[in-house]
Amino acid sequence: MFNRQAIFFLLTLIIFCLLMLCASTAFSRIALLIDDIEHPVFKAQSIQIRFSDVRNGSEQLKIVIAKIKVQDYVWKNVQLACSVFQYNSTAITCQDGYVKIPELISFPVTLYFFSDQKTIKIKSHPARNENWEITLQWHDTSWQGIVTIHNVPLDSVAAWLPDHERIPKPGSGRVNGTVLFSGDETDLKSAGIDLSIKALSFSDQAGLHAGENIQIAFKAGLNRSSYTNPNQWHWHSEIYWQQGEVFWQPIYMAAADQHLSLQGIIDDEAVRLLDGTLMLAGLGTFQFSGNFNILDRQLNAFELKADNIQLSALYEQVLRPFLQDTAFAEMEFTGHADWVVHLRDDVVQSIQLDLDEVSIVDTRDRFAFYRINAHIPWLHEGATVADISIQNGHILQIPLGAVRVPLELNRFKVFLPQLALPVLDGLLKLENFNAAYAEKGWRWKFSGGLLPVSMEALTDALQIQHMRGTLSGYIPEVRYAGNSISVNGVLQLRVFDGSVVIHNLKLIEPMGLTPHLKADAAMRDLDLELLTGTFSFGKVEGRVDVDVQNLELADWMPVHFDARLFSSPGDYSRRISQAAIENISALGGEGAVVAIQRSILRFFEEFRYAEIGWRCKLRLNICYMGGIESEPAPRYTLVKGGGIPAITVMGYNREVGWQELISRLQRITSENEPIIQ
Repeated sequence: MFNRQAIFFLLTLIIFCLLMLCASTAFSRIALLIDDIEHPVFKAQSIQIRFSDVRNGSEQLKIVIAKIKVQDYVWKNVQLACSVFQYNSTAITCQDGYVKIPELISFPVTLYFFSDQKTIKIKSHPARNENWEITLQWHDTSWQGIVTIHNVPLDSVAAWLPDHERIPKPGSGRVNGTVLFSGDETDLKSAGIDLSIKALSFSDQAGLHAGENIQIAFKAGLNRSSYTNPNQWHWHSEIYWQQGEVFWQPIYMAAADQHLSLQGIIDDEAVRLLDGTLMLAGLGTFQFSGNFNILDRQLNAFELKADNIQLSALYEQVLRPFLQDTAFAEMEFTGHADWVVHLRDDVVQSIQLDLDEVSIVDTRDRFAFYRINAHIPWLHEGATVADISIQNGHILQIPLGAVRVPLELNRFKVFLPQLALPVLDGLLKLENFNAAYAEKGWRWKFSGGLLPVSMEALTDALQIQHMRGTLSGYIPEVRYAGNSISVNGVLQLRVFDGSVVIHNLKLIEPMGLTPHLKADAAMRDLDLELLTGTFSFGKVEGRVDVDVQNLELADWMPVHFDARLFSSPGDYSRRISQAAIENISALGGEGAVVAIQRSILRFFEEFRYAEIGWRCKLRLNICYMGGIESEPAPRYTLVKGGGIPAITVMGYNREVGWQELISRLQRITSENEPIIQ
């Protein structure tokens, strides 16, 4: 395998040597020694040219270059030899020749020089079915050349690429096509490339970048602007991706007639992209232009326009791989988007985003927003107002009504003075929403309240046990920072004709795959008749207080808490039905039901009680239970009798698996017998 670029680097030397021989055809033997040849591209040292007019099969012409340096590459003892060398007044022919660099490359070559036609041709067949042909012609001060290649293997390039695990190297593939160039005297005037690449495969050592069976058509051109400005060039290129697959961590993409078109101007100071167009089938068209300063290595200006982009394709092909470990990894998009982005001096100056009938649906059914229309302008310096409207949606199956969001944008700050979002038959009000982007990410805060929402409608939406009454509350200042949400103050709710106060509320990674919640809650004066009637628990008259300390939820499932339920202080009716007793007895066993049926108490439908109490400390999925008071093992009191008829329920089961406890309450079964007195 060899570097095909070596042919071009040696071409100048070969032409020079042949011209020297043309001037020396009167001699049967000749030997020339040239110390050095320097060129901006390469440098050659110690060039020896030997020619002998013999025909015994030995080499007639041999050129040996002791050292060639091309940028950081150095080749030593470069050789060109011709076994059959013929010349006359108008032509020189070198047949059965070869080019050789020891321990690196060796390939056959044939050269023709026609002085009357002012033409030089170089042909090479380095391998089977692989051909190179270089033709150079000149007329007075102008000249032109063409390089034709056929079936050139790309894996030969791999040996010349830097050995780095992140740089992909071609493993297979073939190149066919032509390279045209022309000039005046020593100056290049124009160049053109028309190449096709087939069956290309590549990969890097880490396996993060790879391609398979790729087919590409590549065309490009370069033309000098004018003689008055010889260092300015107009350039253009076209790339058609016709076949194959590419994985570029984390993006996978298959060929679908993608087309990239570029044209611009380049000079000693800058590369100007006047017009760039990227067409991606099924996704949309992207147009861009820009100016890159070569001296400062800075992007002075850049503009990107995207028209009528299909968000479903954009999400699947581009965005989803980057969101794989987030809550946005399983979503569906519909609708279209347009945007314009302006950069200057490597800084984004403005963005305009327009959404047309966009819908976002979480496939895990956690949220959905339908028919989003938006006009969102943003400036690096200055304030703007974004207009966003959402027709409807839902969060955790809770329906949301139509809403319009007028966001005030000022650089990296967002302000929303007030928002009223319909939630079922109620209203969620947000006030003074402030968001800002800092070095550690986004931070935001807001306050608000929830106007009464029917519990019947809410439980229907959540598809859980029906509840009666309403839910309302006051939302104090809520803050988001460092990937967590916290409440400064207490969150107050009204439910079951009582009050709920939540404090120390903190939600970690709310949009992650495993959100984590911490809080303390105090519930006061809950109506037991509303509460137990909701869950078909059996009728219980009275009121209870509930304290939940050190509550922790992981992925919305409890993993730790200290809970205590106890009768509220005050004077109110305290009665409990047999059905409710049966359900309470599920904490300790079904013996309570049997005891009631075998005693005179079975003739009563309801009983009086003095207190109700239950304790649970959840640790490592085990509920360590207790009753009204701290009592020595093994028993504890769940219901303390009072009045006539009265009943007391006691249990002995101190440790129960959390899931088992939930299942036991659902099935109304038990393992241990409580004592009923």
